[in-house]
Amino acid sequence: MEEASAPEAPPPAAEPAPPHVGSWDLASVELRDASGAALPAPDGPALGQPGAVGRLIFDGAGHFGLAIMEQGRPKYEEPTEEQAVADLYGYTAMFGIYTLDDGGNALDVRFVGSRDPGLTGTTYSMPLSVAGDQLTLELPPLDNGATPTTIWQRMPDLAELTPTHERVIGFWRHVPNAGDTTDNPPIRPGFIIYTAAGQMMVHLMDPNRPAYAGPEPTPAEAQASAASYTSYYGPFTVDEEDSYFIHHRIGHTLDLTDQPQAERRTGLDTDAQRFFEFVGDDMVLRFLTTAGVQDPPPANPDWNGMITWRRLTPGAG
Repeated sequence: MEEASAPEAPPPAAEPAPPHVGSWDLASVELRDASGAALPAPDGPALGQPGAVGRLIFDGAGHFGLAIMEQGRPKYEEPTEEQAVADLYGYTAMFGIYTLDDGGNALDVRFVGSRDPGLTGTTYSMPLSVAGDQLTLELPPLDNGATPTTIWQRMPDLAELTPTHERVIGFWRHVPNAGDTTDNPPIRPGFIIYTAAGQMMVHLMDPNRPAYAGPEPTPAEAQASAASYTSYYGPFTVDEEDSYFIHHRIGHTLDLTDQPQAERRTGLDTDAQRFFEFVGDDMVLRFLTTAGVQDPPPANPDWNGMITWRRLTPGAG
């Protein structure tokens, strides 16, 4: 008589993600001086002003991206020096890799990039706490010495994910297009991020951006810095049949909408259509136009641009 085989053991349950991992929506920003005393909100578009729109994204493999856009930023195609100074303080952006300290109450960060070029390549420990669906993160001090504490609300994951969602979710770094090299044309360091909450974020910057000579940028330095960093973020949707994403951009280093936060909606002036193709570990995004949505192109279209991204592995930057 054959012995009954032992029942197969159930697969081990996946470990829950650390509480900071996920997509976060900016709730508020508090500014404090060196003694810890609260500071008033700044005048004009600057971090700490009410009504900002922001996203913070962490994965479990050690990557993060952050972007915060203030209201009332100047609009331009080519900023004057004075506009560039105001604009730098109206959009905060940074991305990089992190580890948690032993107690889990701080992020030890290496900034792969930042809109403030002086942070790029540096390391910093940012105090962090999570209570339920609220996250608090202290950012590096500002040029004026004020320390910003950002408060974020967790964004829930989508109820259903398409096959392309499943494939694209994660952090990707900019790599040369087929036929190009790292130096020709010069690669722009950057991340593109897609999340299970249906959110996306882009950071792209020119290589070798010089730090400011002083604690604050001169008008000329501000103009150069503003022109050398591109970032945007917001929800994204997938068209599975015609293989394109729509990036619904609610924040951008160029202010694309006059609507205040409470009335901010996506539209053709802010949407970016990107046709996708997955090739091994790479994702190629092509576009017909920088903004707006068009019908799928015929075979062998005349693309207006393309960019290639490679999936990041744990700890890679």
